[in-house]
Parts: sequence; C-alpha cells; structure tokens
Amino acid sequence: MSTDFRSDFFIPQKNGIKPTLPQIVVASVLFYIFELHIMKINKKILFLGICLVSLFIIFFVGRSFDATTGVRKFILTLQWTQQFRKGLDVSGGTRLTYKISFDKYAQAYTNATELASVEKNIENIISQKIDGRISKLGVSDYKAYIQNMDNQDYIVVEIWGIADLDQAKDLIGKTLELEFKLQNPQTPTAASIQQRKTLAQSILTEVSKTPDAMQKLVDGRMSENIFYTHYTGVTLNQLPDLYQNDPSLLAKATPGQLSSLIDGKYTTIASQGKSAVQTGVNLVGFTFFRLNSKTTANLSGKQETIYDIEDIFVQDRETWIAATDSKNDLLNGAYFRYAGTSTSEVGEPVVTINLDDQGKDIFCSITEANIGKPMAIFVGGNLLTAPTIQSKICGGTAEINGNFTSDSAQKLATALNDGAMPAPLILMQEEKISPTLGVSALTGALRAWLAGFLAIALLMLFMYGWKKMLLTSLVLLAFFSVLFAFMKLIDYALSLSGIAAIILSIGMAVDANILMYERLREERKEGKGRESAIDTAKNRSWTAIRDGQLSTGLIALILFTMGTNMFKGFGSMMLTTMVLTLLFNVPLTKLLLHLFYDGKK
Repeated sequence: MSTDFRSDFFIPQKNGIKPTLPQIVVASVLFYIFELHIMKINKKILFLGICLVSLFIIFFVGRSFDATTGVRKFILTLQWTQQFRKGLDVSGGTRLTYKISFDKYAQAYTNATELASVEKNIENIISQKIDGRISKLGVSDYKAYIQNMDNQDYIVVEIWGIADLDQAKDLIGKTLELEFKLQNPQTPTAASIQQRKTLAQSILTEVSKTPDAMQKLVDGRMSENIFYTHYTGVTLNQLPDLYQNDPSLLAKATPGQLSSLIDGKYTTIASQGKSAVQTGVNLVGFTFFRLNSKTTANLSGKQETIYDIEDIFVQDRETWIAATDSKNDLLNGAYFRYAGTSTSEVGEPVVTINLDDQGKDIFCSITEANIGKPMAIFVGGNLLTAPTIQSKICGGTAEINGNFTSDSAQKLATALNDGAMPAPLILMQEEKISPTLGVSALTGALRAWLAGFLAIALLMLFMYGWKKMLLTSLVLLAFFSVLFAFMKLIDYALSLSGIAAIILSIGMAVDANILMYERLREERKEGKGRESAIDTAKNRSWTAIRDGQLSTGLIALILFTMGTNMFKGFGSMMLTTMVLTLLFNVPLTKLLLHLFYDGKK
C-alpha cells in the first residue's frame, strides 16, 4: 500500500458551548427557585437523607474496571469492603523507577536552557503516555509521577495489586518510542561496514550470555536494520540462500549453540510478519544463528531434514536515518501531539498527524527539503508507515493518504498514539511491596482509629455527660460515613498517610464540638434558655472553629502542593476532612443539640 504525506488541511474543532444572556438569566432564576426550595426542606430529613445515601454508597456501591477502555465504572455489589481503592502501601504491589535517556537530545540541542525546556516537556509527555498505556492494559490501580532525586528527575511508576515484578516491567516495557526517519542517502563505506560488523559482534556477545532471550534482545531494532527470524519446521530449500549455498553451516552446527559471525547475503527478510518484509533483494550483512533442532521426516516419499533455526541478521547499513532539519534539530515523538482519522477531499479515509508549535517548524523545514522522498514513522523500532512527502507542510497538521479503509486508518492512528514515546526509559530500581505488610499496617491503623474514637467518647462522658457523649459519637459516625462515601465516589486510593489523616481528623472534628459545648456552658451560666443558648453558642463559636480549621487546612494545602507523594496523600485527606467538618459537622451538631435538649423540637 503506497501512502503519501499531503499538505495542511482544515480539521473542524469542537468548540465549547457559550451560553447566551437569556440562557444565563433563565438558569439564574431556576437556581434561585431551587435554592429556596432546598432551604424549606426540614434539616432533620436533609441530614438523615445524606447519612442514608452515604451508607448505601459504602455498603452497596463499587467499581468495575473495563480493560478495553481503561475506565472504572460504578456497579452495585455486596462486597463493599473490597471496593475501597487501596494504595500501594496498603494493598501491596510494585514500584519501578525509570531514568529517561536524553542522549540524542543532548546532541541536537547545544543550548542548555533550550535543552532543559525540551527535557521538561518530554517528562510530561512520558508521564501521560505511561498512564494511558497502563490503564489500557487492564491495571486498575496505578500511578505514574516525576520525582527528583539527587538533582535528577526520574519517572516513578507504582502499580497496586501486582507483586510480580516481571509482569509489571512487561507492562511498562510496552511503552514504545516514536521516531521519524528519512532514507539514508549515503552508500556504505569500508568504515561504515566495519562499524556495523562491530555492532553485530557486540549483539552476538550479548546474546551468548542469554541465548533464550535472542528475540527479546533485538526486539524493536528494525529501524536500525537488525532483524530476528525464527524458522520452524522448514527444509533446507526453504531457508535463505545463506544456508542453501553453504549446507555445511547446518551440518556442523550443534543444537542449542550459537554460531560465530558470518558474512553473507540474504534474499528474504521475513522478521516475524512485521511490516519490514523484503523479498527478492540481495541484502549484505552479518548473521549468526542458533540451531534448536533438526529431525528427519518422510515428505512426499523423500527423506528430508527438518530444521528449527533462530537467526539475527545485521544489515551492512541503515536504510533509515533520523529526520533532522538544516539546524540539526531532531524530529521525533517529543513534538507529536496525536494522530486521528479523517476523510480526504475525494472522500477516502486518511490518517492525520498533529505536531506542536516547535515541531511544526522542524517538520516544515524537513518536508521542504525532501519533497518526493519517503518519510518513515517507526514505533518501538517497527516501521508503521513510510508515506512520500508531496509538498512542504508548515501548519503542524498533515494527512497520510493511501488505500486505507476506515478500520486500517483507525488502526494506524491508534498505533501512532499508543507508541508516541519521545525518549527511551532505563529501569534504575525495582521494588516489591508485600501485601501482607499492607494488611498488617491497615489492621493497626483501624485499631488506632477505634482506640481514638473510644478515647474521645470517654473524654466527652467525663467532661460533658452521657448526652453530649452520645451526640458527639453520632456526629463522628455520620462524619465518617459521609467521608467514606465521598472516597468511594472520587475513587480515592487509600494509603497509610491518608489513614493517618483520617485518624487525626477525629480530634479535629471533635475540636469543633468542644468549642460549641464550652460556649453553650457559658451562655447557660448567663441565664439564657436552652434554645437561645444553643443558637448563640453556635454563632459565637463559629469564628474560632473556622479559624482553627483553616489554619490546619493551610498546612495541609502546603503539604499537598509542595510535599512528596506521601505528604500529598496526607494533605489531600486533611483538606477533605476540614471542609467536611465546617460544612457538615458544625450544622449537624447544632441540630442534634436542639433535638437532645429542646423538648419542643
């Protein structure tokens, strides 16, 4: 299928809907009516409804994970304890730390400030790509973030519920690098051929250490013209000319052992059915192989030897070289935004690619200098497409046309989006966290929460009597039911730092009750009636309650915005409990005081 790059075209954009003035007026009136109606609702019914809905969410609402879309959806379930999302330190799992290789960018960008800006952009892109790929691979609990250690930024990936490090690394390893390449105009020289031979020898040395990983060690290197092929159940005349012309290679081979480096020619490169199939072309290069087995069978009345062979072929030159402009700026996935599908002027399906502002200038320069030549797009070292440049493309948007169907166009666009990784990742550290450690920590945290709750109840009993102890306990139970329901709704990943914030919130929430009780005691000493004293106590204690909660909330906000990952979990939960205390606990406490002490109500 031949494909072409065409010049910029217009893509309709879905603009946000801007409300008109009459719509704003109508919406304002409706909201005002709704607000008046809510204010008339009996507060006892309102709080009771909130608590009942919260309990229903806690005990009967869960989430299922759609591996196809990577989306967690609400479901009804009876397994309510298993539906709270747990963090890495609670459920166990794997933490992987990756370093981003900026080597090729350091060669292209000599200005330190410009290089730092490019590196920051790449980090953000990689974080998003890792997040998207893991979610589509069926992992429901994970997190990818950038962490600075020793003045070096690293990509940290945490995957919950996976204790198998190999499985986790395979998931991350699927994040592939996207490359734009042009045809190599240089013919091989003695020096370049020697360099390729040295490369082939180094691969042979590496493979000799782990022969069973033969394919894995060269996977994704087709862009360098390095090919792995596995011939299973074939006869001699079905093998490349290299083996047919010298049958002694196989005759002398010992099953399971690697051959030495061989200079030779191929007429076929199959490469496991990938898109770089070349047939009928004499390819000069260097080969080594492993004979897995050879057996004898009767085929069509003739005894034939059946071979199982793996080999690696390193061509004597690279067909494709990195696409750079006249300033030596490199075009690759760092500037790639997204790929999509559209329809050409004649109604045929096409694939569209979109580059950012910096990338479109590099793309413009490259396409202007290479009109009529192909530009290849590789993902993970595998050639996806090689359209011919038809004209200069300077708008940052181009279309790839050819004999696409709607399905094949969408498939190519998806492959480009999934593999748009601007730089390779190097695994620096791997850590497995045992789920048993998390379970014991969670059990200890729950015991601490229960101990704190009972301690507060006893304190209220000795200080204010059994009524206020019961009232405080009801407020705390309602507070935590709403809090846990909110955690389920937002799919909050419960970590040990978050649990610590929840335990601490017991004291912060009760602090508001104590301020109201003390103010109520003072108002009663002044001779006020119960109803009047309760209202006055709430109003006069509100300022102290608000300021106390806001001062704690300010510290929580600093932890959330400036702290490490552990502090962020603590800070976010403290902010949540602060808001809930002000908007829920205080008015509920006032309501229950009236119910407990005002006989008429």
